[in-house]
Amino acid sequence: MKIKLLILIFFLIVQIGIGQTLEDYLKIAEKNNPEIEYYDINHKIFQEKVDETGNLDNTKFTMGYFIFPPETRLGAQRLKLGAQQSFPWPGTFEAQKDVARLKSEQVSYDSDIARLNLFYNIKKTYYELYKNLATLDVYKENKEILDIYEKMALGALENNRAKMSDVLKIQTQKNLLHSKIFSAFNDMTALSNQFNRLLNRNVNEPVNMLDSMSVLDILITEDSINKHPVLTKIEAKKNVFEKEKELLKYQEKPKFSVALDYISVSKRDDLSPAGNGRDILMPMIGVSIPFFTKQYDAKGKRLELSMEKADIEKYNQEKRFKTQYDIAKAKLKNAILQVVAAEKNKDVIQRAIDSDLKAYETGKLDYDNILRMQLQKIQYQLLEIKSTKDAFVQKAKMEYLEGK
Repeated sequence: MKIKLLILIFFLIVQIGIGQTLEDYLKIAEKNNPEIEYYDINHKIFQEKVDETGNLDNTKFTMGYFIFPPETRLGAQRLKLGAQQSFPWPGTFEAQKDVARLKSEQVSYDSDIARLNLFYNIKKTYYELYKNLATLDVYKENKEILDIYEKMALGALENNRAKMSDVLKIQTQKNLLHSKIFSAFNDMTALSNQFNRLLNRNVNEPVNMLDSMSVLDILITEDSINKHPVLTKIEAKKNVFEKEKELLKYQEKPKFSVALDYISVSKRDDLSPAGNGRDILMPMIGVSIPFFTKQYDAKGKRLELSMEKADIEKYNQEKRFKTQYDIAKAKLKNAILQVVAAEKNKDVIQRAIDSDLKAYETGKLDYDNILRMQLQKIQYQLLEIKSTKDAFVQKAKMEYLEGK
Protein backbone atom coordinates (compact mmCIF):
# COMPACT_ATOMS: atom_id res chain seq x y z
CA MET A 1 0.00 0.00 0.00
CA LYS A 2 2.83 2.36 0.87
CA ILE A 3 4.53 1.66 -2.46
CA LYS A 4 1.34 2.44 -4.40
CA LEU A 5 0.87 5.70 -2.49
CA LEU A 6 4.51 6.56 -3.11
CA ILE A 7 4.15 5.94 -6.84
CA LEU A 8 1.04 8.14 -6.94
CA ILE A 9 2.91 11.00 -5.26
CA PHE A 10 5.84 10.43 -7.59
CA PHE A 11 3.72 10.83 -10.70
CA LEU A 12 2.39 14.09 -9.30
CA ILE A 13 5.99 15.30 -9.18
CA VAL A 14 7.30 13.79 -12.43
CA GLN A 15 5.14 13.27 -15.48
CA ILE A 16 6.40 11.01 -18.25
CA GLY A 17 6.39 11.67 -21.96
CA ILE A 18 3.87 14.52 -21.95
CA GLY A 19 3.89 18.29 -22.04
CA GLN A 20 7.10 20.28 -22.12
CA THR A 21 10.41 19.12 -23.55
CA LEU A 22 13.92 19.92 -22.43
CA GLU A 23 14.08 22.70 -25.06
CA ASP A 24 10.91 24.18 -23.60
CA TYR A 25 12.46 24.16 -20.15
CA LEU A 26 15.58 25.93 -21.44
CA LYS A 27 13.41 28.71 -22.86
CA ILE A 28 11.48 29.02 -19.59
CA ALA A 29 14.71 29.18 -17.59
CA GLU A 30 16.21 31.81 -19.89
CA LYS A 31 13.09 33.94 -19.57
CA ASN A 32 12.85 33.63 -15.76
CA ASN A 33 16.52 33.77 -14.81
CA PRO A 34 17.34 36.95 -12.80
CA GLU A 35 21.09 36.68 -13.45
CA ILE A 36 20.61 36.86 -17.22
CA GLU A 37 18.20 39.77 -16.76
CA TYR A 38 20.79 41.54 -14.59
CA TYR A 39 23.48 41.22 -17.25
CA ASP A 40 21.09 42.31 -20.00
CA ILE A 41 20.30 45.48 -18.05
CA ASN A 42 23.98 46.05 -17.40
CA HIS A 43 24.62 45.77 -21.15
CA LYS A 44 21.93 48.38 -21.83
CA ILE A 45 23.61 50.69 -19.33
CA PHE A 46 26.90 50.42 -21.23
CA GLN A 47 25.08 51.01 -24.52
CA GLU A 48 23.76 54.28 -23.11
CA LYS A 49 27.30 55.25 -22.17
CA VAL A 50 28.19 55.25 -25.88
CA ASP A 51 25.95 58.28 -26.34
CA GLU A 52 27.47 59.92 -23.28
CA THR A 53 30.90 60.02 -24.90
CA GLY A 54 32.20 61.96 -27.90
CA ASN A 55 30.55 65.25 -26.97
CA LEU A 56 31.94 68.74 -26.54
CA ASP A 57 32.57 70.07 -23.07
CA ASN A 58 30.07 72.54 -21.74
CA THR A 59 30.34 76.03 -23.16
CA LYS A 60 31.65 78.40 -20.52
CA PHE A 61 29.87 81.75 -20.02
CA THR A 62 31.14 84.55 -17.79
CA MET A 63 29.80 87.92 -16.72
CA GLY A 64 31.51 90.62 -14.73
CA TYR A 65 30.45 94.03 -13.51
CA PHE A 66 33.05 96.70 -12.77
CA ILE A 67 32.40 98.08 -9.30
CA PHE A 68 35.19 100.56 -9.87
CA PRO A 69 34.98 101.14 -13.63
CA PRO A 70 38.37 101.61 -15.27
CA GLU A 71 38.52 104.79 -17.36
CA THR A 72 39.66 104.59 -20.96
CA ARG A 73 40.03 107.22 -23.66
CA LEU A 74 36.62 106.25 -25.00
CA GLY A 75 34.87 105.99 -21.66
CA ALA A 76 34.49 103.87 -18.55
CA GLN A 77 34.17 100.05 -18.77
CA ARG A 78 30.97 98.96 -17.03
CA LEU A 79 30.18 95.32 -17.89
CA LYS A 80 32.09 92.37 -19.28
CA LEU A 81 30.52 89.27 -20.91
CA GLY A 82 32.40 86.23 -22.16
CA ALA A 83 31.90 82.84 -23.80
CA GLN A 84 34.45 80.06 -24.29
CA GLN A 85 34.38 76.61 -25.97
CA SER A 86 37.18 74.04 -25.99
CA PHE A 87 37.81 71.43 -28.73
CA PRO A 88 39.90 68.25 -28.58
CA TRP A 89 42.22 67.08 -31.32
CA PRO A 90 40.31 65.92 -34.42
CA GLY A 91 39.46 62.20 -34.16
CA THR A 92 39.27 62.15 -30.35
CA PHE A 93 35.50 61.88 -30.23
CA GLU A 94 35.42 58.95 -32.66
CA ALA A 95 38.07 57.13 -30.61
CA GLN A 96 36.13 57.73 -27.39
CA LYS A 97 32.96 56.29 -28.93
CA ASP A 98 34.90 53.28 -30.21
CA VAL A 99 36.17 52.57 -26.69
CA ALA A 100 32.64 52.87 -25.26
CA ARG A 101 31.20 50.58 -27.96
CA LEU A 102 33.85 47.93 -27.34
CA LYS A 103 33.24 48.06 -23.57
CA SER A 104 29.53 47.58 -24.28
CA GLU A 105 30.37 44.59 -26.47
CA GLN A 106 32.59 43.14 -23.75
CA VAL A 107 29.88 43.19 -21.08
CA SER A 108 27.35 41.75 -23.55
CA TYR A 109 29.10 38.39 -23.23
CA ASP A 110 28.27 38.20 -19.50
CA SER A 111 24.67 37.25 -20.23
CA ASP A 112 25.85 34.68 -22.81
CA ILE A 113 28.15 33.10 -20.20
CA ALA A 114 25.36 33.04 -17.61
CA ARG A 115 22.99 31.50 -20.18
CA LEU A 116 25.47 28.74 -21.08
CA ASN A 117 26.10 27.89 -17.42
CA LEU A 118 22.37 27.82 -16.73
CA PHE A 119 21.61 25.59 -19.73
CA TYR A 120 24.38 23.15 -18.80
CA ASN A 121 23.15 22.87 -15.20
CA ILE A 122 19.57 22.35 -16.38
CA LYS A 123 20.62 19.62 -18.81
CA LYS A 124 22.68 17.84 -16.13
CA THR A 125 19.81 17.95 -13.66
CA TYR A 126 17.33 16.81 -16.31
CA TYR A 127 19.47 13.78 -17.17
CA GLU A 128 19.91 13.01 -13.47
CA LEU A 129 16.12 13.07 -13.17
CA TYR A 130 15.87 10.64 -16.08
CA LYS A 131 18.42 8.35 -14.43
CA ASN A 132 16.49 8.32 -11.16
CA LEU A 133 13.19 7.77 -12.94
CA ALA A 134 14.57 4.85 -14.95
CA THR A 135 16.26 3.44 -11.83
CA LEU A 136 12.98 3.59 -9.97
CA ASP A 137 11.29 1.68 -12.81
CA VAL A 138 14.00 -1.01 -12.61
CA TYR A 139 13.51 -1.39 -8.86
CA LYS A 140 9.71 -1.66 -9.23
CA GLU A 141 9.97 -4.13 -12.11
CA ASN A 142 12.42 -6.38 -10.27
CA LYS A 143 10.47 -6.20 -7.03
CA GLU A 144 7.48 -7.58 -8.93
CA ILE A 145 9.68 -10.33 -10.35
CA LEU A 146 10.92 -11.18 -6.86
CA ASP A 147 7.29 -11.34 -5.73
CA ILE A 148 6.76 -14.06 -8.34
CA TYR A 149 9.92 -15.91 -7.23
CA GLU A 150 8.74 -15.70 -3.63
CA LYS A 151 5.38 -17.27 -4.52
CA MET A 152 7.17 -19.96 -6.52
CA ALA A 153 9.52 -20.69 -3.63
CA LEU A 154 6.65 -20.85 -1.10
CA GLY A 155 4.76 -23.26 -3.36
CA ALA A 156 7.88 -25.35 -3.84
CA LEU A 157 8.51 -25.32 -0.08
CA GLU A 158 5.15 -26.96 0.52
CA ASN A 159 6.15 -29.73 -1.89
CA ASN A 160 9.66 -30.08 -0.43
CA ARG A 161 11.19 -28.73 -3.65
CA ALA A 162 12.68 -25.67 -1.94
CA LYS A 163 14.21 -24.72 1.37
CA MET A 164 13.05 -22.06 3.81
CA SER A 165 16.37 -20.32 3.31
CA ASP A 166 15.48 -19.84 -0.37
CA VAL A 167 12.32 -17.98 0.63
CA LEU A 168 14.18 -15.86 3.19
CA LYS A 169 16.91 -14.90 0.71
CA ILE A 170 14.30 -13.74 -1.79
CA GLN A 171 12.48 -11.77 0.92
CA THR A 172 15.76 -10.15 1.96
CA GLN A 173 16.38 -8.91 -1.58
CA LYS A 174 12.77 -7.71 -1.79
CA ASN A 175 13.28 -5.66 1.37
CA LEU A 176 16.45 -4.13 -0.07
CA LEU A 177 14.62 -3.15 -3.25
CA HIS A 178 11.80 -1.75 -1.15
CA SER A 179 14.20 0.58 0.67
CA LYS A 180 15.91 1.51 -2.60
CA ILE A 181 12.54 2.52 -4.07
CA PHE A 182 11.99 4.94 -1.19
CA SER A 183 15.55 6.21 -1.49
CA ALA A 184 15.13 6.77 -5.24
CA PHE A 185 11.90 8.64 -4.59
CA ASN A 186 13.62 10.94 -2.08
CA ASP A 187 16.39 11.62 -4.58
CA MET A 188 13.80 12.30 -7.27
CA THR A 189 12.01 14.82 -5.05
CA ALA A 190 15.26 16.66 -4.30
CA LEU A 191 16.26 16.72 -7.99
CA SER A 192 12.80 17.91 -9.01
CA ASN A 193 13.05 20.78 -6.53
CA GLN A 194 16.53 21.62 -7.80
CA PHE A 195 15.31 21.56 -11.40
CA ASN A 196 12.40 23.90 -10.64
CA ARG A 197 14.71 26.27 -8.79
CA LEU A 198 16.93 26.44 -11.87
CA LEU A 199 13.80 27.40 -13.80
CA ASN A 200 13.03 29.97 -11.08
CA ARG A 201 9.54 28.62 -10.53
CA ASN A 202 7.55 26.90 -7.77
CA VAL A 203 9.34 23.76 -6.57
CA ASN A 204 6.04 21.86 -6.58
CA GLU A 205 5.59 22.27 -10.33
CA PRO A 206 5.54 18.83 -12.03
CA VAL A 207 8.47 18.02 -14.32
CA ASN A 208 7.74 16.28 -17.62
CA MET A 209 10.28 13.61 -18.55
CA LEU A 210 10.96 11.46 -21.59
CA ASP A 211 9.94 7.84 -21.08
CA SER A 212 13.20 6.68 -22.65
CA MET A 213 16.54 7.99 -23.90
CA SER A 214 18.89 6.30 -26.32
CA VAL A 215 22.56 6.94 -26.95
CA LEU A 216 21.78 6.34 -30.63
CA ASP A 217 20.28 9.83 -30.62
CA ILE A 218 23.66 11.36 -29.78
CA LEU A 219 25.69 12.70 -32.68
CA ILE A 220 29.39 12.93 -31.95
CA THR A 221 30.71 15.91 -33.87
CA GLU A 222 33.97 17.83 -33.76
CA ASP A 223 33.38 21.53 -33.31
CA SER A 224 35.48 24.50 -32.25
CA ILE A 225 35.60 25.90 -28.73
CA ASN A 226 36.50 29.35 -30.05
CA LYS A 227 32.84 30.37 -30.02
CA HIS A 228 32.66 30.14 -26.24
CA PRO A 229 31.73 33.57 -24.83
CA VAL A 230 34.42 33.34 -22.15
CA LEU A 231 37.04 33.41 -24.94
CA THR A 232 35.25 36.04 -27.01
CA LYS A 233 34.93 38.22 -23.91
CA ILE A 234 38.68 38.03 -23.31
CA GLU A 235 39.27 38.98 -26.95
CA ALA A 236 36.82 41.88 -26.59
CA LYS A 237 38.67 43.01 -23.46
CA LYS A 238 41.93 43.07 -25.43
CA ASN A 239 40.22 45.11 -28.16
CA VAL A 240 39.21 47.65 -25.52
CA PHE A 241 42.84 48.01 -24.41
CA GLU A 242 43.97 48.45 -28.02
CA LYS A 243 41.38 51.14 -28.66
CA GLU A 244 42.23 52.88 -25.38
CA LYS A 245 45.84 53.00 -26.50
CA GLU A 246 44.73 54.55 -29.77
CA LEU A 247 42.65 57.08 -27.83
CA LEU A 248 45.72 57.87 -25.72
CA LYS A 249 47.48 59.17 -28.84
CA TYR A 250 44.73 61.74 -29.32
CA GLN A 251 44.82 62.69 -25.64
CA GLU A 252 48.51 63.52 -25.99
CA LYS A 253 47.69 66.02 -28.73
CA PRO A 254 47.07 69.75 -28.03
CA LYS A 255 43.57 70.97 -27.25
CA PHE A 256 42.11 74.13 -28.70
CA SER A 257 39.67 76.73 -27.46
CA VAL A 258 37.88 79.75 -28.89
CA ALA A 259 36.46 82.60 -26.85
CA LEU A 260 34.69 85.88 -27.29
CA ASP A 261 34.67 88.75 -24.76
CA TYR A 262 32.34 91.72 -24.86
CA ILE A 263 32.92 94.82 -22.74
CA SER A 264 30.32 97.53 -22.39
CA VAL A 265 31.82 101.09 -22.37
CA SER A 266 29.87 104.19 -21.25
CA LYS A 267 30.28 107.56 -23.05
CA ARG A 268 32.43 110.30 -21.65
CA ASP A 269 30.65 113.53 -20.72
CA ASP A 270 33.71 115.74 -20.48
CA LEU A 271 35.07 114.97 -23.96
CA SER A 272 33.79 113.76 -27.29
CA PRO A 273 36.62 111.71 -28.83
CA ALA A 274 36.03 109.74 -32.02
CA GLY A 275 34.31 106.47 -31.06
CA ASN A 276 33.16 107.85 -27.71
CA GLY A 277 31.45 105.06 -25.70
CA ARG A 278 32.26 102.41 -28.28
CA ASP A 279 31.97 98.89 -26.80
CA ILE A 280 34.82 96.37 -26.98
CA LEU A 281 34.49 93.01 -28.78
CA MET A 282 37.51 90.70 -28.47
CA PRO A 283 37.67 87.20 -30.11
CA MET A 284 40.36 84.89 -28.75
CA ILE A 285 41.86 81.49 -29.52
CA GLY A 286 43.84 79.30 -27.18
CA VAL A 287 45.82 76.06 -27.22
CA SER A 288 46.60 73.59 -24.40
CA ILE A 289 49.87 71.75 -24.97
CA PRO A 290 50.71 68.70 -22.81
CA PHE A 291 54.40 69.31 -22.17
CA PHE A 292 54.48 66.84 -19.27
CA THR A 293 53.66 63.44 -20.81
CA LYS A 294 54.85 61.08 -18.09
CA GLN A 295 51.28 60.11 -17.17
CA TYR A 296 50.52 59.21 -20.81
CA ASP A 297 53.70 57.14 -21.09
CA ALA A 298 52.79 55.22 -17.93
CA LYS A 299 49.23 54.62 -19.12
CA GLY A 300 50.48 53.42 -22.52
CA LYS A 301 52.81 50.94 -20.85
CA ARG A 302 49.99 49.72 -18.62
CA LEU A 303 47.73 49.15 -21.63
CA GLU A 304 50.47 47.18 -23.43
CA LEU A 305 50.90 44.95 -20.37
CA SER A 306 47.13 44.52 -20.13
CA MET A 307 47.02 43.34 -23.75
CA GLU A 308 49.81 40.84 -23.10
CA LYS A 309 47.95 39.64 -20.01
CA ALA A 310 44.76 39.18 -22.06
CA ASP A 311 46.65 37.08 -24.63
CA ILE A 312 48.02 34.84 -21.86
CA GLU A 313 44.61 34.58 -20.21
CA LYS A 314 42.97 33.55 -23.49
CA TYR A 315 45.74 31.02 -24.26
CA ASN A 316 45.40 29.38 -20.83
CA GLN A 317 41.61 29.33 -21.04
CA GLU A 318 41.73 27.76 -24.50
CA LYS A 319 44.02 25.03 -23.17
CA ARG A 320 41.65 24.32 -20.27
CA PHE A 321 38.65 24.19 -22.59
CA LYS A 322 40.42 21.94 -25.10
CA THR A 323 41.45 19.56 -22.31
CA GLN A 324 37.91 19.49 -20.92
CA TYR A 325 36.52 18.96 -24.43
CA ASP A 326 38.82 16.01 -25.12
CA ILE A 327 37.99 14.46 -21.75
CA ALA A 328 34.25 14.92 -22.30
CA LYS A 329 34.48 13.38 -25.77
CA ALA A 330 36.41 10.38 -24.45
CA LYS A 331 33.94 9.90 -21.59
CA LEU A 332 31.06 10.11 -24.05
CA LYS A 333 32.55 7.36 -26.22
CA ASN A 334 33.29 5.20 -23.16
CA ALA A 335 29.76 5.67 -21.85
CA ILE A 336 28.31 4.54 -25.19
CA LEU A 337 30.54 1.44 -25.09
CA GLN A 338 29.33 0.69 -21.56
CA VAL A 339 25.71 1.02 -22.68
CA VAL A 340 26.28 -1.45 -25.52
CA ALA A 341 28.08 -3.91 -23.22
CA ALA A 342 25.42 -3.62 -20.52
CA GLU A 343 22.62 -4.24 -23.04
CA LYS A 344 24.34 -7.37 -24.33
CA ASN A 345 25.09 -8.74 -20.85
CA LYS A 346 21.54 -7.95 -19.72
CA ASP A 347 20.13 -9.98 -22.63
CA VAL A 348 22.50 -12.88 -21.95
CA ILE A 349 21.51 -12.98 -18.27
CA GLN A 350 17.82 -12.86 -19.21
CA ARG A 351 18.25 -15.83 -21.55
CA ALA A 352 19.94 -17.75 -18.74
CA ILE A 353 17.08 -16.88 -16.37
CA ASP A 354 14.49 -17.97 -18.95
CA SER A 355 16.37 -21.25 -19.39
CA ASP A 356 16.31 -21.98 -15.64
CA LEU A 357 12.62 -21.10 -15.40
CA LYS A 358 11.82 -23.57 -18.19
CA ALA A 359 13.78 -26.24 -16.33
CA TYR A 360 11.62 -25.50 -13.26
CA GLU A 361 8.61 -26.98 -15.07
CA THR A 362 10.22 -30.42 -15.06
CA GLY A 363 12.51 -30.29 -12.08
CA LYS A 364 13.81 -28.41 -9.06
CA LEU A 365 14.73 -24.73 -9.38
CA ASP A 366 18.08 -23.52 -8.06
CA TYR A 367 16.83 -20.39 -6.24
CA ASP A 368 20.32 -19.29 -5.23
CA ASN A 369 21.40 -19.29 -8.86
CA ILE A 370 18.32 -17.58 -10.26
CA LEU A 371 18.40 -14.94 -7.51
CA ARG A 372 22.08 -14.32 -8.22
CA MET A 373 21.37 -13.93 -11.94
CA GLN A 374 18.42 -11.62 -11.26
CA LEU A 375 20.65 -9.38 -9.13
CA GLN A 376 23.26 -9.41 -11.90
CA LYS A 377 20.60 -8.35 -14.37
CA ILE A 378 19.66 -5.45 -12.07
CA GLN A 379 23.30 -4.37 -12.01
CA TYR A 380 23.48 -4.36 -15.81
CA GLN A 381 20.17 -2.50 -16.06
CA LEU A 382 21.46 0.15 -13.65
CA LEU A 383 24.78 0.34 -15.49
CA GLU A 384 22.94 0.86 -18.77
CA ILE A 385 20.88 3.68 -17.25
CA LYS A 386 23.87 5.35 -15.58
CA SER A 387 25.99 5.11 -18.74
CA THR A 388 23.15 6.55 -20.82
CA LYS A 389 22.90 9.46 -18.39
CA ASP A 390 26.68 9.91 -18.44
CA ALA A 391 26.70 9.97 -22.24
CA PHE A 392 24.08 12.72 -22.41
CA VAL A 393 25.81 14.72 -19.67
CA GLN A 394 29.13 14.56 -21.54
CA LYS A 395 27.37 15.60 -24.75
CA ALA A 396 25.93 18.56 -22.84
CA LYS A 397 29.44 19.37 -21.60
CA MET A 398 30.74 19.37 -25.17
CA GLU A 399 27.89 21.64 -26.24
CA TYR A 400 28.70 23.97 -23.38
CA LEU A 401 32.35 24.16 -24.41
CA GLU A 402 31.28 24.77 -28.02
CA GLY A 403 29.22 27.72 -26.83
CA LYS A 404 25.87 26.13 -27.76
